Amino acid sequence: MPNVKDETPERARKDGSMKVALLALPHCAASSVHGILDILTTANYCHSLNVGRDAALLFDLQVVTPTDQAVKAYNGSLVMPTQLRAETEPDMVIIASAVEAVSAPTYLDKQLSQLNDIFQWLNRLHDQGAVLASACTGNFLLAEAGLLEGKTVTTHWRAAEYFRQRYPDIHLQIDKILIDNGDVICAGGATSFIDMSFHIIERFAGQSLASACSKLHVFDSHREQQAPYMIFTGFKSHKDDRIKQAQDWMEQNYSGQFSVDDIADRVGLGARTFKRRFKEATGETPIGYLQQVRIEAVKNLLETTIKSFNEIIWEVGYEDISSFRRLFKRETGCTMEQYRKRFSYVVPSPQSGRLPRPEMAPAM
Repeated sequence: MPNVKDETPERARKDGSMKVALLALPHCAASSVHGILDILTTANYCHSLNVGRDAALLFDLQVVTPTDQAVKAYNGSLVMPTQLRAETEPDMVIIASAVEAVSAPTYLDKQLSQLNDIFQWLNRLHDQGAVLASACTGNFLLAEAGLLEGKTVTTHWRAAEYFRQRYPDIHLQIDKILIDNGDVICAGGATSFIDMSFHIIERFAGQSLASACSKLHVFDSHREQQAPYMIFTGFKSHKDDRIKQAQDWMEQNYSGQFSVDDIADRVGLGARTFKRRFKEATGETPIGYLQQVRIEAVKNLLETTIKSFNEIIWEVGYEDISSFRRLFKRETGCTMEQYRKRFSYVVPSPQSGRLPRPEMAPAM
């Protein structure tokens, strides 16, 4: 997360409150709407403790919706607007986790096709200098509005492949929790709206206030990566049957010793043709794909067993222990030890790792 000096937060260059419009769309995550409101309201509370309860709010928060009517959130609850959209002239617009791009691209297409008024509204506000922020799959909305061109962005890791297909010219850095482009802030998946909220406090009100708020919420506000949470699923929505055969074979035989040429020969392709078609179909090289399959297998073993790290590495087909450890850290953002500590749900036996106690000789 970028460093922000306490003595010169951006809002110090403005008079009065920062007007924030939180845009809630149909099927949004209700927790992201209410969570952002709660965290930024906490910032107002902490600010009032420092400067007096009669001080102007740091963040003047309003919820708006596309039609000025309540929207039904993904969990079935209603999210009510607090202001008519036409009557708000915000300094910042925050889009909550907004659409089901993670699991339902068809629904996403339908949603986006109905939001032309929102795209125009966002572009007008952006042209007037408003900062735009979006969490999770809400970043599809900014992309569809043409507001992410030339920027580096992130989104929910599971929606990454569909995002790349739909917006091939936008630079997606999927391992990041949060990316601030200045005029546009993008947060990654699910609960990353929390990271985004603390970042907004830090950027516009100072690091000390953000720290005070994170302590009240008992939350580490400096997570940097969503890579440890990502699950690799090879892209198979292409139409190259031989490459699908190769993917399936690698996923079933990843622990064996074989070369790329061996895989190419197995699916009846020359090595050069196989490598080219594999990259075109999946977006990965064959070696890169195999590495991801093996890393996912290692993650599963770290979560579900108490096998030693070396044993796990050998089990998935690697012989060079140190080389794989470097690869694992590069791809997941943490060491194998850190990953197991964070995600393992296996409770070792109290006697695990100890030699059995010797039995006493029977009394004579």
